[in-house]
Amino acid sequence: MSKHKRLYIVVLCWTLFLIIDSLKKSDLFSSGSFFWYQYLPGLIFWIIITLPAFSLFQKTAELPPFKRIISVLAIGIGIGVIKNLGAWFVYFVHGVSLGDYSFSLESLIRFISRLQTFYYMESIIIAFVMIIIFYILELNKKYRDKSIEATELEAQLAKANLNSLKMQLQPHFLFNAHNTVSMLIRTEQYAQATEMISKISDLLRNSLNSNEGQFGTVEDEMAIIQAYLDIEQVRFEDHLDIIFDLDSSADSFLIPHLLLQPIVENAFKHGISKNIGRSKLEIHTRLKSSELLLSVYNTGPTISDKPEYGVGLSNTLERLDRLYGKGNYSMDHFNLKSGVTIEIRIPKENGNV
Repeated sequence: MSKHKRLYIVVLCWTLFLIIDSLKKSDLFSSGSFFWYQYLPGLIFWIIITLPAFSLFQKTAELPPFKRIISVLAIGIGIGVIKNLGAWFVYFVHGVSLGDYSFSLESLIRFISRLQTFYYMESIIIAFVMIIIFYILELNKKYRDKSIEATELEAQLAKANLNSLKMQLQPHFLFNAHNTVSMLIRTEQYAQATEMISKISDLLRNSLNSNEGQFGTVEDEMAIIQAYLDIEQVRFEDHLDIIFDLDSSADSFLIPHLLLQPIVENAFKHGISKNIGRSKLEIHTRLKSSELLLSVYNTGPTISDKPEYGVGLSNTLERLDRLYGKGNYSMDHFNLKSGVTIEIRIPKENGNV
């Protein structure tokens, strides 16, 4: 919202306040100098101070709860007192022009002493009502931001599902899987062929299933990975070693759905498929006191220190950013002599079932 639009809204709201207040005070407009030289200047003050007060209120959002409460109380009292003194000072100046007062310190003190506590309390109460409205606006913004963020996360999950499905529907994947099934049938390994077809079906069904939500357990994620690796294991025959080193205490830990699958697919596409000789894929999980550690290692070419991640890994990073916030998780790669490790750390407090 532009500053001009905000100002129009502020003026409109305070004008409505004037109308409502005047209906309660039938003698407001007939009070002559009081209206023109005290009430109206006070209203103008509220209009002028509203937007700066809102900006000041927004800055307190970064403070710890107790400090914010103290700061907001100080802001409310300060605005109320300053408004009261400022508006009445205009009235005092008008009194000076009529000869009722002078600009001497004694006359000013005498005038201020006439201001009853009621006037200060009224201004302070109005200031706190204004702050309450600020807080309602802040909550409304947070709610809208959360709704937008939830929608974007759902879109990212759908994109992750789609990317996973597209990866599995790529011609070379289906072609290789089809050839593997054909080979099993030709060699009369019917049970293995049936199992292979079942695993392909399970894999595609899991990829199409968008009702899993943003999170799933480590155990569920490993079941999807296992179905994918079972297919690849048959295709690579004895040239691929797959090692699962899983911490059983991490099975029920919640992680973003389809978090590891694009990493494992990347390991085959950019690592194992380009490796000469026997290949290895290792998946590790470790549940520590403050975090869950997930790592995927594959033999193959190393990658640069600042790699340009493809669509799958880029989407994974973006989802982690939105789900946990920058600095609350990590995703790193480590080059080894014989391959690459991708390591993800997720805070424990955000992941337990």
